[in-house]
Amino acid sequence: MKKILVSAYACIPDLGSEEGNGWFYSSLISQQGYQVTCLTRDVGKRQIEQKLAQNQYPNLTFAYVTLPSWIDKPYSFGLLGMYFHYILWQWAAMRLARKLHKESPFDLVHHVSYTSLQLGSFMYKLNIPFIYGPVGGGQEAPRTMRHYFKDNWVKERMRSRVSALMLRFNPGCYQSVRHADYVLAWNEDTRRMIHSLGRTKQVEKEFGGVGKHFIPSEPIHRPSHNSLELVWVGRLMPRKALELSLHGFSQVDPKLPVRLTIVGDGEMGRYVPEYIAKYKLEDRVNWVGKVSYDQVKEYYRKADVFLFTSLRDTGPAQLMEAMGYSLPVVTLDLHGQAELVNDHTGIRVPVTDPDTVALNLAKAITWMYHNETKRMEMGLNAFRFAQQQKWELKINHIVQKYYNPLLEQSVGLAFAMSNFID
Repeated sequence: MKKILVSAYACIPDLGSEEGNGWFYSSLISQQGYQVTCLTRDVGKRQIEQKLAQNQYPNLTFAYVTLPSWIDKPYSFGLLGMYFHYILWQWAAMRLARKLHKESPFDLVHHVSYTSLQLGSFMYKLNIPFIYGPVGGGQEAPRTMRHYFKDNWVKERMRSRVSALMLRFNPGCYQSVRHADYVLAWNEDTRRMIHSLGRTKQVEKEFGGVGKHFIPSEPIHRPSHNSLELVWVGRLMPRKALELSLHGFSQVDPKLPVRLTIVGDGEMGRYVPEYIAKYKLEDRVNWVGKVSYDQVKEYYRKADVFLFTSLRDTGPAQLMEAMGYSLPVVTLDLHGQAELVNDHTGIRVPVTDPDTVALNLAKAITWMYHNETKRMEMGLNAFRFAQQQKWELKINHIVQKYYNPLLEQSVGLAFAMSNFID
């Protein structure tokens, strides 16, 4: 049985985003006939061990990479602290990977988390077939939208400057791009960034996925009704730009029976009451705060349209989740969401200036209210798209397209070398 090493800084079962990426890759690859070892942090150890105890993953083991407590502390010191922690963790992971590889050699290594091109990986140092990604990070928040970041715009610009430095000076980034057999990019922005580093061959675009147990297997048929329920789901981070969604929603005729539910909390949560008061939305918006991953399903199920206006996003998992619940999408024609949504599954608003964007968001929401039949058709198209994005299909595709050729090639090379030595 071929042995695969998966590097997943974030890996926790039954979650979305980065944690979900790490878990789905490692667990599902192990069900493709490979022996998988996943390197990850110990923050999700309890949940991982509970899953492994169910005996569904006999070919999957985990090796937990821990750092001294003094190194863990900078993680909470903002962007630079997180970068510092991540790079030191990657270095520690590399040392453990070398030790494990010496004891029982791996046939292929795959870096899956973090999904950041700039943060990089040191797994190329194993000198075995290496797949890097899918990674994102090529996105830049539009300067015209800086108002919605409030005081965090300085941090956003710092992130861009640090990102540019890491592209040039972080060996985990440029050496991974140089040495990987395949570099997988999440979106077109990131693929262009990879090309700018001089890598153009065997650079492929691959989306993330959505768990089949999270989304329904059949489309949701919502009864006809004379109202429209919007839902916004996500962490309240500056780049998610909840205020932009509320700005746009405030331009919708208040006489129309249209309501918005906000699901999520985070650092920008302290501004939500201020936003609601500023745009006079007290009677039209319901903020429920943070709920469990499972509870999110019910908010998708109750809604008619998914509203999403992130100003910098690799490829938002919420979009695929919402589309899996047969929800058409109103979003921005920007970054990953512009590639996940098309004219058959939602409305993408061009990013120009704040007032124009808000007005066009309002027009899109109003169109959704007045065109129920077409809206439901969009929702059905969205469901069909999401069904093709299930993690099980994604992993099977990745194995067939990337793993198998590399492993067959390495076997052929080993056979040729043995004949040469003989």
